[in-house]
Amino acid sequence: MPSESKRMDTHVNRGLAWIGVASSLVGVLDLLAILIILNTWISAEEYGIATKCVWIFPILDQATDLGLSAAVIQRDDHSESKISTVFWINTGIALFLFAVIAVFAPILAVGFYGHAVIGSMLLVYGTKLIFQNFYFIPVAMMKRELRFKELSIIRIIANLAEFAGKIGFAWAGFGVWCFVLGPLARVLVTGIGAQIRHPWRPKLMFHFKEAKEYVTFGLKTSGSQILYYFYTNVDYPIVGFFFGDTALGLYRMAYDLVLDPVRIISNVIVDIAFPAFARLRHATDRLIAQFVSFTRLNLITVMSFSAIVVVAADDVINVLFPKFRTHWEHFAFEVGGRTFEVYEEVTGAEWAVRILGIVAVLRAVGYVVPPLLDGVGKPERTFTYTLTAAIAMPLAYVSGAVLLGPTMNFESVAVSWVIGYPIAFAVLVWMATYTLGWSVAQYLRQIGGVASCMLGAAAVAALVHLVLGDFPAWLRLAITAGTVVLTSGLLLAYTQGISLRSAKRALSAPPDEKDPPVVDDPAPPTDQAAT
Repeated sequence: MPSESKRMDTHVNRGLAWIGVASSLVGVLDLLAILIILNTWISAEEYGIATKCVWIFPILDQATDLGLSAAVIQRDDHSESKISTVFWINTGIALFLFAVIAVFAPILAVGFYGHAVIGSMLLVYGTKLIFQNFYFIPVAMMKRELRFKELSIIRIIANLAEFAGKIGFAWAGFGVWCFVLGPLARVLVTGIGAQIRHPWRPKLMFHFKEAKEYVTFGLKTSGSQILYYFYTNVDYPIVGFFFGDTALGLYRMAYDLVLDPVRIISNVIVDIAFPAFARLRHATDRLIAQFVSFTRLNLITVMSFSAIVVVAADDVINVLFPKFRTHWEHFAFEVGGRTFEVYEEVTGAEWAVRILGIVAVLRAVGYVVPPLLDGVGKPERTFTYTLTAAIAMPLAYVSGAVLLGPTMNFESVAVSWVIGYPIAFAVLVWMATYTLGWSVAQYLRQIGGVASCMLGAAAVAALVHLVLGDFPAWLRLAITAGTVVLTSGLLLAYTQGISLRSAKRALSAPPDEKDPPVVDDPAPPTDQAAT
C-alpha cells in the first residue's frame, strides 16, 4: 500500500540519518584519538609496532562472524533452533581462532616481528572474538527490525568508551596496549547495550542441517569483506618488513590522515546508496542517473579533501602531527678526544600523504560501485573486484618495496597504491557500466566535468600555497583550504550547475510511489564501509 510504503521510506531515511550521525562521530573520535595519542604519548616507532598487530584485527573479526549475522538479517525463516545453531557455530569459530592465536601468535611475534608484545596483544584481542558472540545475534535482529536509532545510540556510546579507553590507557602509561584495550571497552559497552535493548539467550540445541543455508549465505557475503580487509591492510606488514618500525609508524599515520577520512566521508553517501539502488534496480535510466549523481557528490567531497592534503601536506603535518614531519636531528660524538657534530635529515610523512591523496580520488568512486552491484542483486561482481584487488595490490606492494624502496624508502609502498589500485578500479568501473548496460566512456563523460573543476581548484590552491611560502603553517593551511572550497564552489556552480541545494536534493530525494516495485529481495547490504 502507498501509505505503508511511505512509512517504510520515512523509517529507513530516519534510520540512515542516525547511521550517518553515528558514522561521522565515530570517524571524528577515531581521528581525534590518534591526534592526541601520537602527539602526546606514542612515538612513530611505537605506532609502527602497534600496527604490526592491529592490522589483522578486522580480518579476525570478519573470519569470526563469517557472514552469519548478515544471514540472520536477510532470512525470514527464523526459529529458536536455527538461531541457536548459528550462535554455537559462531562461538565454535571464535574458540578455534582463539586457540590458533594462542599457539601461533607468540611464535610469529618473536620469530617474524621481533616484538613479544605483539603476541600478547593478539592473545588479549582474541578474547574479544569470543565475547562478541554475546551480542552479535541481538544486533543482527535489531538491524532486521530496522531499529537503527537504538543501534546508532549504542554505537555512539560504545565508541565514546573506546575513545576514553584509548586516551586513558595511553595517559596511564600502557603504551601500545591502548590500541587493544580501547576496542575491548567498546565491545563491552556494545554487548551490554545490545542485551538491554534486545535480550536474547541461546538454547542448548544444535541442528546444522536446519542452519546450513545460513552458513552457505554467510560464506558468500563474507568473502568480499575478508578480501577487502586483506588488501587494504597487508601493506602494513610489508612496510614494516622492508623498512622497519619507525617507517611503518609514519606510513600508518599518513594512511590514517588521508584514506581513513575518505572512507568516513564516503560512508555518508554509501549508507544512502544501497537502499536507493535497490529501489531503482528495475528502472535503468533512473538507476544510471542516481549512480552518476552519487559519484559526482562523492568526487566533490573527497577531491576537495584530497586537494587540501596534497597541496598543503607539509602544513597539515606541521599543524596536526609535528612529530611526523621531515626534520633535521643533531648528533654529537667523540673520536680521539675531539667532538664531532652531525646533522641528519629524518624523513617525515609528507610525501606519503601526497601520494595517498591521489589514490583517494579513485577510492571515491570505488566506494560507490559496490552498493550499486549489491543493490541490483549482483554481489558476486563485488567479490570479483575484491578478489582482483586482493591479488593485484599485495603484488604491487612487494614489487614497489623491492624495486623502488632503495631510493624512495617507505613512500615506495604508497606509490604502489597508485600503480596497483587502478587495475582493480578498472575492473570495478567496467563491471558497473556493464551491469547498467552502459559504457565506460559514457560514465567518464558524465563525471569528467566535476573532476575537471576539482582539479582546477587544486591548481589554484597550489599557486596560492606557493605565494604564501613565508606565512605560518596554520595560516597557510587555512587559506589553502579556503581557496579549494571557494574555487571549487564557483567552478561547479558556473560550469556544472551544482550547488549545496542541488547536492542536498540528490542525497535526500527518495524514490516516489511511481517507482517500479522490487519483485524480489535485493542482496542484503554487507558492511558498506568495507566495500
